[in-house]
Amino acid sequence: MSSYLLIEDRTNIEVVSPVLTSFLSNSSASLDVSKKSELVSALLSDLDENGVQLKWNDDVRLLALQTLKTLGRDVNGCELLFSDKGFLILLYHASLLSNKMTDTPVAQEALTCIANSLLLRESTRDLFEKYNCVQKVCHGLKDTISTKTQFLYSRILFLMTIKTSPIVKQLIDDLEIIDILYNIINNIVKGISSYTVVESSPITRVTLLSEQLKVLFNLMHYGPKIVREEEKGKNQEPPLLPVIIDIIKEIPPPSPLPLGPPHSHAIHALLNFPVVPYKSIWFPPEQKTQQYALLDKFLETLKTMICIVVKGDPDANIENGQKKYGINFDEVIPPLVALIRKLAEEDELARTITRNRLLPDDVDRSKPLEKGDSLSARLIRLMTSVMLPNLKDGISELLYVICDQDANLFVHHVGYGNAAGFLMSRNIMIPPSISSKQTDHSEKPINPITGQYLDEEAPLLSDMTDEEKEREAERLFVLFERLKKTGVMNVVNPLEEAVRSGKLNEVPDNEEKDESD
Repeated sequence: MSSYLLIEDRTNIEVVSPVLTSFLSNSSASLDVSKKSELVSALLSDLDENGVQLKWNDDVRLLALQTLKTLGRDVNGCELLFSDKGFLILLYHASLLSNKMTDTPVAQEALTCIANSLLLRESTRDLFEKYNCVQKVCHGLKDTISTKTQFLYSRILFLMTIKTSPIVKQLIDDLEIIDILYNIINNIVKGISSYTVVESSPITRVTLLSEQLKVLFNLMHYGPKIVREEEKGKNQEPPLLPVIIDIIKEIPPPSPLPLGPPHSHAIHALLNFPVVPYKSIWFPPEQKTQQYALLDKFLETLKTMICIVVKGDPDANIENGQKKYGINFDEVIPPLVALIRKLAEEDELARTITRNRLLPDDVDRSKPLEKGDSLSARLIRLMTSVMLPNLKDGISELLYVICDQDANLFVHHVGYGNAAGFLMSRNIMIPPSISSKQTDHSEKPINPITGQYLDEEAPLLSDMTDEEKEREAERLFVLFERLKKTGVMNVVNPLEEAVRSGKLNEVPDNEEKDESD
C-alpha cells in the first residue's frame, strides 16, 4: 500500500483506483505503524473537502473510505483519523455537516467509519456532539431513507447513548426520539411476515430492528422517564410496549436458537416496563383463550433453550455447546428468566401458569428430582451449576418466586439438597417442618433432601458395591476439579488431598487381578 504514497498525481483516478483496489484485496498484510500513519494522513488529506477528491468520482471516494475503514480497525497509527480534523472529514462525506442529507454508498461508508471511531475511541463521541450531529441523525431517521442508512444512524445513536450523558435527555425531551423509534419499529414489525423473506443486503429489516431496540434499551436504562408514562395520566398507554410485544408474538423466532435477535433485544427492552400498570397490555383480558399467550411464548422459548443447554450435567459440555452456537448461554438466557420471574411475581395467574409448566405436581419421584430429561429436572440441575452462575441464580430466583416465595413449597418441589445453597445465600430460614415424613398426593413418604420416594432410593454408601463406590468417588473428583477451574474459590479436592497424605493408595492392577481370581 506504500505505492499509494508514491503516486505523483493522485487526481488521476486511472492510477489511484487500482492501487486502492489492490490494497483492499490484500488488506490482511501487515503495515509498519509509521507507514500506516503516513497512509492515513495522505488519505485524509486527499479526502478533505478541498482535497484532490474533488477530481475523483464516487467510486474512488468509496474505495478511499473503505481503505480508511480497514486501516481504522486497529487504532495504532490512526491517531489522525480520530482527531478533530480527521473526524470532520468523515462527517463531511457522511453529509452530517450540511442541511442536505445524502443516502449514497459514499455517505454510508463514511457513516460506517464514524461508527467504528465512536466504538474504538471514546473521545470521538465528544466530537460528534460538538458538531451537533445527533440532531441531524434524528432528523435523518424521520426521512425516507434506505435500510442500511437507517441502520448506521441507529448504530451511531446506540454508541452515543452507551453511557449516561446529557444526550439522552436531549434525545428524549427535545428530539422526539421515542416517536421516531415507535414509527420505525412499528413499520418494520408490520412489514416482516417471515424470516424466509430474502433480502439482498447483509443489513436487513431484522438487523435494523435489533439496532433500534438496542438504542431503546440504552434510553430506558439511562432515561427511566420513558417508562413512567403513568405519571402523565392513568389512561395513557406507553406506545412502545404493544409494538415490542408484537415482535415476540408476530415475528417467527430464529432457529435453532429462538433466543436470538431481534427477540433477545425485545426481551431486554421489555424488562424496563412495569407489569401492574399495564396488565391489560401484557395480558389482554378481551382475548380470553389467548390472554397469557405472551407468557406461553416466553415459557416455550425457555424450554427450548434449556433443553439445548442441559442435556445431562449442565457443566460437563457447556464450553463445547457455547462454541457450537457461538453465544454465551450465561449471558443470553438470564434476561428471559428475569422477565418470566417479573411477570410471575406481579400476576398471580401468571405465577400459577408458570409453576404448572416448570414445576408440575405430577413429577416423577421414583428418582431424585434433578435426575432425568424433564424440564423440571433440567432446571433443578441448573440450581447447582458451577459454570453458569448467572443462569443458576436466575433459575433459583424464578423457581422460588413461582413457589410463592414459600421455603417449604420450594423445598417440596426441588428438594432440600438443591434448595439449600440458594436459601442460605438469601438468608432465608430453613423450613423447620422438613423431615423424612413428607408425602405427596400418593401419600408415599419422600426424602426431603432429594425429593425422591424413600422406597425408591439408591443404597447407602455402606450398602454400595466397590464399583458403585468408585463411580461415586470419580464423580466427586470431577465436581471438585470443575469448581477449582472457575477460580471463584480456592478449593482442595479431598480425594487428591487423601492421596497426597497417604490416606488413600491406588490398588495395583495385579492386586485387583488377585482379588478377582
